[in-house]
Amino acid sequence: MLNVKECLKKYAYRNIPLEFEEAYELGLFALKGYNGDELTRIQSITLMSALHNQAIYSNGAAGQIAGICAAIFEHDIAKSEFGFFNPDVDYAMDNSGMGGDLVVTANASTISAFIAATAGIPMCKHGSPANADEGRHGSSDFIELCGINVLPSREKAKQSLEELNFVYIEALDVRYKRIHLQTHEIAQLPHMNDIIGPITNPLNPKLLTRRVLGVNHLISPRTVAEAYHVLNQKGITCLDHGLFIRGFVDEQKESGIDEISICRGGTQVAELKEGHIKEYMLYAEDFGIDPIDQRFISPPPGVSKGDFSLSIIDRTIATKFAQQMVAANAVPLLYLAERSRNWKECYKTAESILLSGEAYNRMLTVKEMLPKK
Repeated sequence: MLNVKECLKKYAYRNIPLEFEEAYELGLFALKGYNGDELTRIQSITLMSALHNQAIYSNGAAGQIAGICAAIFEHDIAKSEFGFFNPDVDYAMDNSGMGGDLVVTANASTISAFIAATAGIPMCKHGSPANADEGRHGSSDFIELCGINVLPSREKAKQSLEELNFVYIEALDVRYKRIHLQTHEIAQLPHMNDIIGPITNPLNPKLLTRRVLGVNHLISPRTVAEAYHVLNQKGITCLDHGLFIRGFVDEQKESGIDEISICRGGTQVAELKEGHIKEYMLYAEDFGIDPIDQRFISPPPGVSKGDFSLSIIDRTIATKFAQQMVAANAVPLLYLAERSRNWKECYKTAESILLSGEAYNRMLTVKEMLPKK
């Protein structure tokens, strides 16, 4: 039985991460809070908020992350009404990010998922609405702005992925999992779910063999890659090839974003492939373009993040620099799908799909199949 007080005193308050087994118990404890035990709910939120800090994540937290995620996979998703999402595809990718960044950017991962889907890559995009104090800027909010249903039936979701290479699975869809309710409907605070949510995509882990994951400013890409390695070793996930990324908008690398950056700060990458982790930096020049100023990646004054994002995919008010930023974020997906091992070639493909209007047309086709209710 998990002792919350001891975990707070022994671990959280001393900036020491939980070991895998204790974290697994915390995951089970958190789920118990959804069965009417109010004290358990309060205590699990308190502990998972206390464990969500940069000092702990910098102190070898792969086991802590993996343990909670393992419990969610085995006792939340696997036992949910829908269970794991099982489309008839050879594999599917996700490129969700952790959010919570200090710099507001477009919904780059969602638009780049439409680009990848247009290129024939099955995309099972996972995400959530923005948390309460961040405004309506999350992936789910943007998907709804596009007119797409974020809560489709299991059958329609499968059809969309199998026929159009795109489906969006909402993290708050309790037919798949419940854990994300802690942050968005109860605590409404930053919480370990920011880390757990993107990892626990309800897609059958046997199909999620390749993916991109955007990492926020609290944690290093390597730590998340290490957490996936632990999950792979324990047979929970089956990720053969993953890219874990954190971009920077400034050369001092103080302002991080959970996506590829083509600003001068570049992008920190941890690449997990067949059990080995390699770290490197990517810069705008690697994509064959010039670095851009930070002001071009954020919505202009008077324009919401959602409208800014929509203008990128429908090619209206957004600048070419904002379009370049989004195209660059589709590059890792094309790379993982082995369309090319050359970053510049992948960039040219992504940019062509975006600027030609093909990605926008794919979004409209998904909207037609899964209209917002």
